[in-house]
Amino acid sequence: MATPGGHFADAEISTGSALDGKYLDEDEVIGYVEPWMASPGERVDVKVSSTIPKYTWTLVRIVQGLEHPKAPEVKKELVFKPTPGSDIIDGSYRRCNSGSYAVVDSWKAIPNERIMGVRLSCFVEPWLLEAGHDQALISCLDAHNSSGFALLLNKSGTLCFYVGSGDAIQQFDTGIRLRHRRWAEVKLSIDTRQLAVHARHCENLAEIYPEPADFCAPIPGPLALTGSSPLTLAAGLFGEDPRPAATAASFFNGRLDSPHIELSYDGNTYITWASYDFSLNIPTDKITDTSEKVHHGVLVNAPTRAVRDHSWDGAEPDWTKAKYGYGAIHFHEDDLDDAMWPTDFTVQVPNDAPSGAYAVIVQGADEEHRHVTDAITFFVRPDPRSQATRPKTAIVLSTFTYLAYANEHMYDQSRASRMELSGGVPIRKDANWRRMARRADLGCSLYDVHRDGSGAVFTSSRRPILNIRPDYINWAFHRPREFSADQLMIGFLEQQLGRGGYDVLTDHDVHLQGVDALAGYKVVITGCHPEYPSLEMLNAYRAFANRGGSIMYLGGNGFYWCAVVDPARPHRVEVRKGDQGCRSIELPAGERVHSLNGAHGGLWRARGRTPQSLFGIGSCACGNGLGVPYRFSDEVTRSGGFAWLFEGLERDEAGNVALLGTEGFGGGASGDEIDRLDFGLGTPSNTVLLATSTGHDDTFGLFNEETMFPMVNTVGSACAKIRSDMVMYETNGGGFIFSVGSINWYCSLGWNKYDNDVARLTWNVLRRLLSGSETRGGASDSAAAATAAVA
Repeated sequence: MATPGGHFADAEISTGSALDGKYLDEDEVIGYVEPWMASPGERVDVKVSSTIPKYTWTLVRIVQGLEHPKAPEVKKELVFKPTPGSDIIDGSYRRCNSGSYAVVDSWKAIPNERIMGVRLSCFVEPWLLEAGHDQALISCLDAHNSSGFALLLNKSGTLCFYVGSGDAIQQFDTGIRLRHRRWAEVKLSIDTRQLAVHARHCENLAEIYPEPADFCAPIPGPLALTGSSPLTLAAGLFGEDPRPAATAASFFNGRLDSPHIELSYDGNTYITWASYDFSLNIPTDKITDTSEKVHHGVLVNAPTRAVRDHSWDGAEPDWTKAKYGYGAIHFHEDDLDDAMWPTDFTVQVPNDAPSGAYAVIVQGADEEHRHVTDAITFFVRPDPRSQATRPKTAIVLSTFTYLAYANEHMYDQSRASRMELSGGVPIRKDANWRRMARRADLGCSLYDVHRDGSGAVFTSSRRPILNIRPDYINWAFHRPREFSADQLMIGFLEQQLGRGGYDVLTDHDVHLQGVDALAGYKVVITGCHPEYPSLEMLNAYRAFANRGGSIMYLGGNGFYWCAVVDPARPHRVEVRKGDQGCRSIELPAGERVHSLNGAHGGLWRARGRTPQSLFGIGSCACGNGLGVPYRFSDEVTRSGGFAWLFEGLERDEAGNVALLGTEGFGGGASGDEIDRLDFGLGTPSNTVLLATSTGHDDTFGLFNEETMFPMVNTVGSACAKIRSDMVMYETNGGGFIFSVGSINWYCSLGWNKYDNDVARLTWNVLRRLLSGSETRGGASDSAAAATAAVA
């Protein structure tokens, strides 16, 4: 069948989603760099996993990477190539050590010869009872030395214990089964004679719950604590049977609350060794021991904090205000904050490197493996020393959005977070997709549920991200998207303004530097999908506009979700989605406040910072079918004040401009996710409606926040709210906001090697804003007509 955007090479089209054992024997070379953003003169560490014995590398600046007969020429500017011989690296296959847990190193200092007894207690809420492997809850088991102990759930989901005597490890299966997503308090006591367990299931409103359960068994000898293992929560340093593990394993999927540990040195009196309160230091990776022993610990791989504990009752849904209810941490076996791969080689960014997207190209070193390659992408910011000589134009790449979609698994129809494709559009399985699908160890996106069904809230750049590649074609939309589409605009700026005639910034730059990152530019251009701004970013754009700068929002579904970044860990982005918005996951009530800074999550619309209020338009609908063109209003095309806008565009016999954007890699210029004008949601009153999309088919549906009554008449052919609006207005700083309301815009801009009407109109607007010429001619009449048209 025909697919949106036509044919792209190297793809298998399928309606399935699972690997089914296929593609697993394909060779691959993948990697990432640290840091992900660098300045000229800085060094970046390159970390590579390779199934082939040797590979080579070069450093390039990516101007345009999309390969298609109708696309602009692929342009990758060589920056550095090592001398022959020194560029050959020995390949080594690596996996990511996924899985979150807590570790307390001070446990290793316990004097074993004096310990006569141990008591543990903890509240436990399992989210994946039958994980197919042991799930450690609390452990100090040293399988090498047959010492220590571990409290765990076994493969079948029942409570189990490992106890080491120094000579052997004895296993105790209690037969006590905890309940799925229900809290229970578990107490364990080990002394020189026996092991005893008590499990008490917590009440859940009026639901019937099991009676308390007990287990007791003799042990063959005193507990040995002679090993060197630290205390770990939600993981252990052991695998099955239990075999020793070099790194943490046996990860728990679920929540722990209030671990408490007591030790006895005489067999009678017990002294608190640690008592953990997870409601403390929530924005950090620290766990706090409230006892006088201060045996604090650290978290690994960013488990989810600010979640409901065993005492939560809905009295306060904001953890920053609550006096109780948020003393739990949710751990997952597929959490990944930092892959922690070793550095294979280091690349220095040249001192005179222009800002932009760069890639370390790794490729098989011999003819047999020459086809095995990867473009490990990173970004170079403008030289901070060159602010006085900055060009007048900058594009801000949507790196927060790139991270939100990083290695997403929405193609997997077995997950609750799957995307259900409409209109019979199949999944496109090309080489990039196959790598992403088979590397399940690379962590989650913000569109995925974890293996236990809970929604992911963190994403990280410290791992390979296989859909941030120059040639990436989205598996669902069959067209470039996010980074690969944004390159089409970079190539356009390179063509129109020349090398050095524009700068490339990132969301991270604007977030961390605020309006200073935009200082000196006259026009700032967005990516095609700037969906995840932080408050710092929104404030920077507002300040830039108030200082007279102009913004070209050339995308769709922008400035939609609230994102949070910790300045101390800018590789980690947090997003908390609730019961509003177009989403694939939904966090439960009481867990929609960010853990990093205590700000409310969800839509910026729900926070009172609607996209319409600054950019004139906001998200309204989406669809994976073909896009459609725009039609200009007669009032605008006949207005002499907007004659500059239509230079080079064809007009019909009546003098009106013909349809705009009839072609592109995704069909017409209005498609994918789209935005419309809405004065009720804050569109400035002087906004001019320039053009509107011509009508979408029923593969497009209205976003749920756009209606308050049952969802009827909400598809393209039946709902006037489903449209892209092209708008423009003058700001109080004297600049202008120009917005197009479509992710597909860049897919049409790059069509036919930039020889098209979308590219001409985009250049007309950019040139006008850069020149500072009068731009609002005819605006008052057109604004009145626009208001009437959409009222």
